[in-house]
Amino acid sequence: MIPLNFWKMNGNGNDFVVIDRDGMAYGQLVDLTRRVCRRRRSIGADGVLVVEPSDNSDFRMRVFNSDGSEGEMCGNGARCIARYAFERGIAPFEMSFETIAGIMKARVEGSFVNLDMGEVDLGKGWFGRKVPMAGGEVEADFLIVGVPHLVIYLEDPDKVDREDLTRWGRTLREDRGLFPEGTNVNFVGPVDRRSLKVWTYERGVEDLTDSCGTGSCASAVVAVRRLDLESPITVYNPGGVNIVTANFREDLCDIVLGGETVVVAKGTIEEEA
Repeated sequence: MIPLNFWKMNGNGNDFVVIDRDGMAYGQLVDLTRRVCRRRRSIGADGVLVVEPSDNSDFRMRVFNSDGSEGEMCGNGARCIARYAFERGIAPFEMSFETIAGIMKARVEGSFVNLDMGEVDLGKGWFGRKVPMAGGEVEADFLIVGVPHLVIYLEDPDKVDREDLTRWGRTLREDRGLFPEGTNVNFVGPVDRRSLKVWTYERGVEDLTDSCGTGSCASAVVAVRRLDLESPITVYNPGGVNIVTANFREDLCDIVLGGETVVVAKGTIEEEA
């Protein structure tokens, strides 16, 4: 299995090593992920995306965070793997693929990928609840968009020290009383009626990332619902821009995530890495 062919890709700076499973067992995938995601010592990435065969879709996507944990879904990763699958001839430009969170549909248009995230049940989240932060309490919303996301509103996340955002995100992510399975934490600042700034602390990466696709979706959906913003929402992440379209039907919301993908490199993972 080593050397192993790979692509290095990113969606707005949220970066991944993309591979075909190539017969590897689950434990081997976990070990591989922990090793190759080390920055400076190996390829370095927020996670590993794995293409597997599927019986009812064009392929199956597996998402492994840099700590080796498996995620249910990753929006930026799904956009990257869709482009990978199309350019490798695994799937047509309009495709469907399996994830733990359900079937996703994507359309690849060059480097831009639109991802149909499907239906989100707002009834499984909560809104306007107080959570502890920075020695006090702040109002927050919670939504599951494939994975759990807490949304906290700040006047301008770019003006808050990165170390503070990281500390607050880590503390909330590890609050098992509020979030038994952990959570991603999004720090959100409205720009105008159609745009937001979002910083995301990602569970599994255990750090702020340059962009989070599902975090962009969760932040946009609750901002439309709670702050009366207008869809589609332009989401400015530190690494780039995501476009989120949210269509509401009572307590359900259909979400489409659009954004650029980048192929950084193609090569082989050697045993020393």
